[in-house]
Amino acid sequence: MDYYFRIDHMETKNDRFLVRSGNDIYIAVPTNEKESDIQQLYYMAMYMRTQGDDTIATLLPTKTGRFVGVLQGKQVSVWKIENRMQTGDIAHQLALFHQRGRTYPYAVSSRSRFGQWGELWGQRIDQLEQFWQLQVRSYEKSKIDEQFIETFPYYIGLVENAIQYVMDTQLDEVPLRSDLPTICHEQFAPETWAMGKIPTDWVFDHASRDVSEWIRKQWLMKQSDETIVLFLRTYEQVQPLSQFFWRMIYARLLFPLHYFQAIEKYYGAEGDIRQGYEQQLRKVFEEIDIYEQKLRHFHDMTTVSIPRLDWL
Repeated sequence: MDYYFRIDHMETKNDRFLVRSGNDIYIAVPTNEKESDIQQLYYMAMYMRTQGDDTIATLLPTKTGRFVGVLQGKQVSVWKIENRMQTGDIAHQLALFHQRGRTYPYAVSSRSRFGQWGELWGQRIDQLEQFWQLQVRSYEKSKIDEQFIETFPYYIGLVENAIQYVMDTQLDEVPLRSDLPTICHEQFAPETWAMGKIPTDWVFDHASRDVSEWIRKQWLMKQSDETIVLFLRTYEQVQPLSQFFWRMIYARLLFPLHYFQAIEKYYGAEGDIRQGYEQQLRKVFEEIDIYEQKLRHFHDMTTVSIPRLDWL
């Protein structure tokens, strides 16, 4: 084995390995990233710990000092959970996390998404549109294929609105200090920190990324608006949100990430696994109107006035 620890117990959690070795807990995360990319996450983790967050997992090098090794036949990076996060207010903790991340003084290359939303969203819709055209031309179509074909033009329109909203925000608003890039998460959700703060979840981006993805998850779980308002107000006690920040939250909620993920999971799977994803996808199709209603009423939650979309 590439690592020194003894495996007393190992289980799979989602796509990760949870390893217990004596009193120590490790998370092994499969990766295709380069050594230098994981090294960058190691530096980010060390910096965040020096800023006072000892719940950040620390990278465990291999026996030869590398940042990436092999475990269970998979290439992984291994992170030690030294202090489990105490149960507390996630909004307060997230705002502090973003505050610390904004002071990170080094360049971030492969993990940076700052200022790239419009471009990345455009690429994603272009790729899915090519697949959609193949489905349109296909002779054999299932019920779910037909639903995909029927709903896709609506989602193209939603993505175009999201991209335009980002562009207008960048033209109209003057960013404040809270709008500086910070350490964020690929897709933040209530359960993201359940196994600890694992740096492989991180990207470098505008903090509205995490706030909006948390809200999206609440919407999809049909949580009350009061829960979301409390989260936003608690976050603002640590870090007031600028007009730019509020508009970026809304732009990201306009982008239907949950739709893309449901489509990609369903068509990327086979057999029984696909059947499981089919249920998720049907739910997305069935709840188009509900999500649109959430977008329509988001402005009721903001502490500043932001532009509305005429058609909502």
